Amino acid sequence: MRAPRWLATSFRSQLVLTTMALTAVGMVLVTLGLQLILHRIIEGNLDQVLHDRADSVTAVVDSSPSGHLKVPDDVLEPGVLVFGDHGDVVAGTAWPKARYQMKQLATVTSPRTVAVGEKYRLYATPFTTESGLRGVVVVSESRHAYEEAELYIMLTSLLVGVLVVVAVGLVARLVTSRALAPVAQMAERATDWSEHDLGRRFELGPPTNEISALGATLDGLLERVAMTIRAEQRLTAELAHELRTPLAAIQGSADLALLRGGLSEDARVDLEQIAASSRVMAAETITTLLELARSAGESPESATCRLSDVLDAVVPLVPDELVLDNRVTDAASLRLAAPRDLVVRAVSPVTENAVRHARSRVCLEAVATATSVELRIGDDGPGVQESVRDTLFAPGIAGPGGGTGLGLGISRRVARSIGGDVELADGDGGAVFVVRLPRL
Repeated sequence: MRAPRWLATSFRSQLVLTTMALTAVGMVLVTLGLQLILHRIIEGNLDQVLHDRADSVTAVVDSSPSGHLKVPDDVLEPGVLVFGDHGDVVAGTAWPKARYQMKQLATVTSPRTVAVGEKYRLYATPFTTESGLRGVVVVSESRHAYEEAELYIMLTSLLVGVLVVVAVGLVARLVTSRALAPVAQMAERATDWSEHDLGRRFELGPPTNEISALGATLDGLLERVAMTIRAEQRLTAELAHELRTPLAAIQGSADLALLRGGLSEDARVDLEQIAASSRVMAAETITTLLELARSAGESPESATCRLSDVLDAVVPLVPDELVLDNRVTDAASLRLAAPRDLVVRAVSPVTENAVRHARSRVCLEAVATATSVELRIGDDGPGVQESVRDTLFAPGIAGPGGGTGLGLGISRRVARSIGGDVELADGDGGAVFVVRLPRL
């Protein structure tokens, strides 16, 4: 299944996006790992603080002359409670949101650490004074400062990750641009040489690296393309020259027979048809083949024309009994990157086909894009039958309206030789052909 056009990206963009995506995933994993390690370190430090505070309190707890626990006020910080043997508060204050949980630890018999949500962490440890009195010290610590530190470190890590991803993307774009620039230049030159200069080659020497290997491959491809085009040119030229002589003989014989007279009506009609067909074959088809063979290896850069020049030669093909709906408004400003004669030979068979099948009207319309001009030629005839759509441009295929079966095939061949094409489009009630021509 082909990807949507808006998803299509260059190979360089794919490399850059892939590199950035992998870097982003790596930075996320690194950030998560750092946060996990940082969380464990903070938890360990928090427990150590709680243990130290509890030890400092239990070290100074003593018994009073009356036999009760005595705790100096200067060692008690906010969030520390000292409980007696029966769970009663001896000294200290508690955070309002942690008072209940601290009282639940008043009778523990072994050290215990408890988390009060995400706000506080409690540590309770039992003690015994020198006089034998027992009690429990419960200390608490707010997690607010530690949470802020974790948050700031996480945000800093994310910001650093974004900067790293952007920096990696820029570096990857720079590196891939420099690495792939020779490849893009070779592709452009190979395309240009295959169309305009069949003798040019890269000649990078033996394939010692990927670029030189690609150059050698493209040199071989260009050589095969050149051989194929030259063979086609020779074959086309030879066939055209060979056909001209027998066609001239056929036409001459038909004309002489008509001049002698004394023929029946049927014989005269047949000879006139033979003479006319021979004349069309010699003047149009074979001449087009010869011009196509001669111009296939030439550079069309200096041969250009205006669309208006082409229309001046095509419009007279529409007879007076048919209405010509010419919707081309800016023909004089549209320049085509092809010789006028070849463009006319690409457009004329399509126009003649529209005239042959039209009932009352032939329509011409031009649509210009950045690189091409699409000339739409339509008629109000019966349209193209579904049975011949797939073979419409094949040599020897004639429609129900008659014809030699060569016009549309040669039209497409000529259009493709100058960098364009001829296609059948969907029309309302009739046939619509689109002749795509290269724009200068």
